[in-house]
Amino acid sequence: MTRFPGRGPGRPFGDDYDTRLTAGHEQPRVAAFAARAQPRPAAGYLERLRPDLSPGAEAEDVLARRDAVLTRLQDGWSTRGEELDVVRNRHGSDVLPIVGEVLLPPSTWEDVRAEAEAAGLERVDLGHPELEGRVVRLRARDPRRARRLTGLISSLRSRGHAVAPSYVTPLGGRPIMKPTSGAFAPRVATFDQYEQSGPRYGQGVVVAVIDTGVTAEERTDGWLARVRRTAVDDAATHGDESNVDPLDAEPRDGYLDVYAGHGTFVAGIVAQVAPGAEIRAYRAVGPGGAGSELDVACALVRAVRDGAHVVNLSLGTQTLFDEPSLPLAAALDVVREIEDERGWASVIVSSAGNYGDDTPTWPAAFGRVVAVGGLTADLRPTTWSSSGAWVDFSTVAEGVLSTFVHGSQNPAFSADPHEFGPNSFAHWVGTSFAAPQVSGSIARTMTELGVPGPQAVHALLAAGKPVAGFGKALQILPGA
Repeated sequence: MTRFPGRGPGRPFGDDYDTRLTAGHEQPRVAAFAARAQPRPAAGYLERLRPDLSPGAEAEDVLARRDAVLTRLQDGWSTRGEELDVVRNRHGSDVLPIVGEVLLPPSTWEDVRAEAEAAGLERVDLGHPELEGRVVRLRARDPRRARRLTGLISSLRSRGHAVAPSYVTPLGGRPIMKPTSGAFAPRVATFDQYEQSGPRYGQGVVVAVIDTGVTAEERTDGWLARVRRTAVDDAATHGDESNVDPLDAEPRDGYLDVYAGHGTFVAGIVAQVAPGAEIRAYRAVGPGGAGSELDVACALVRAVRDGAHVVNLSLGTQTLFDEPSLPLAAALDVVREIEDERGWASVIVSSAGNYGDDTPTWPAAFGRVVAVGGLTADLRPTTWSSSGAWVDFSTVAEGVLSTFVHGSQNPAFSADPHEFGPNSFAHWVGTSFAAPQVSGSIARTMTELGVPGPQAVHALLAAGKPVAGFGKALQILPGA
């Protein structure tokens, strides 16, 4: 028997969200030019983005934007005193290893120590207390040898040793994947209006969003007002409390950074689907669009330890050898220990990635993680979403509408740059924006059916509509 009676396949919530956000409400105060826009993207919106959304596109302007994004990622990473490489894996996708850095489990370190040290590697501080004793970090002593580690890693792996580069985890895959439309919605409800127009699904559920953080803007429409902001780290602790997205920092040039506002957008999607949920923002990714897999892994541990029922990770990467991320695997081990001790399980949700193939993306491809792919507005497969047997759910990921930030896009990175005013909403594309719909749906289902997170996942799987390669499709928020 269905847990959502009277609702069709793939529509566990019926049409609850079709008009709730953009119709029948007073217009909030936004910039004057925003009032002339339509609540949905213009007819040519996706067609203008199609070159950027097509895997393997070689148009000159698309390649120029791709190179600009990659260069900005590398420049931003250099502020850490580290160098970021861009390497194509055997599937033709860009992966981003940190030059001269290798990760491995402690037991493997004892096996390969002599060979690694002979190759010029030395053990350095992990710098992440949540994973201390679970992951070993090696770094090349000689910068001239730092770029010549792939052969050593391949040799060690061929003999069964669990050794991998240290990766940077971008937001959802290919760096040029999620240009915003700049299309504002002139009749978006204030959060109070939105919340009062239906049940407060998700009340009592904590949803953690591990991303770029949340904007410091004090919106007058009430959206995300309950998300706690922490502007600076506490030097007396591990120094990772700050969760405010700086927006313009990599570099500070008067434009929004490449992925500025990504976490704000994701949090707004969760708030739409489960307006009663408590949303907690964790910053593990810079506004330039990348965070180390160590940063992400440790934020995951903190979020679960802090009591998150659902954790949303709208990020991920393929790897050079299709191997799972060592730090994220270690973090999942810690998560299991926390769950065993407290007696209940968190649900971890991740975007499947935007690589346009069926190669596993991590962390989504871990069996423990709920992987979410991206569909068109009519629940058809997209050409750009990652897919495969490891994908659990999929939902609309083109033209999703959510909260954005105040600032101007850099024309070097966007096919359609715009300026965004206060209280702005925008449309965006990518599996990054499918995942939080599922995270919010889990929170809603927990309260609607009165079940814990894992059972909510099972109920949604039973309610989904099978789509080959995309798991179970759910119609949640409307798209373009």
